[in-house]
Amino acid sequence: MIRIHLLITVSLLMFTAGFAQPPKWQLAKNDNGIKIYTRRLQNEKFKEVRAIFELNATEEQLMGVLRDISHHNKWSYGTKKTYVISKKGTDTIIYYSEVALPWPLSNRDLVIELTFKKDTVNSVLHIQAKSIPGIVPRYPDLVRVPYSFAIWEVTPLATRRLEIEYILSADPGGALPAWLVNLGATTGPGNSFRKLKAIIAGMSSQK
Repeated sequence: MIRIHLLITVSLLMFTAGFAQPPKWQLAKNDNGIKIYTRRLQNEKFKEVRAIFELNATEEQLMGVLRDISHHNKWSYGTKKTYVISKKGTDTIIYYSEVALPWPLSNRDLVIELTFKKDTVNSVLHIQAKSIPGIVPRYPDLVRVPYSFAIWEVTPLATRRLEIEYILSADPGGALPAWLVNLGATTGPGNSFRKLKAIIAGMSSQK
């Protein structure tokens, strides 16, 4: 009887653990209206990053900047070089990216599949950027990023006003200590989205 009770208890604990809520996002900084949050999931070394901000732009302008792969270095923090590998229609782009790190650290590189999907029911634009293996050979002087996954949820607020929620989880690879990666986790999004805002503002002013 005791054994049966113990088995039931263990089973219930395992069941409830499977539905455990992820840790809450913690606001790390508010960078001129760009709210940046972090959290670390259980059994993960590296923090996830979440950014929420509003952008004076149309969806077409935002997608235009993201699809302009060769100019990602103009706004995407640390990006050194990017080029398109292939396209699947207008909704999917596979491209290569090299990310510069300060000396003496080695630069990172990865291949990314960028996809766009519009939800016609609630008008939300879903953008996904995930690393994919095996397309480009490894280079001896670079560290290949083993995992990177980013999502953009773009919600229209007005004719030329968007709300953007961005979430990134990544493993930079190599021997970088987790505490160092986590310490700088909020730097990239803040820099990137400030430049993104400036680029789109420049596009609008030229019209």
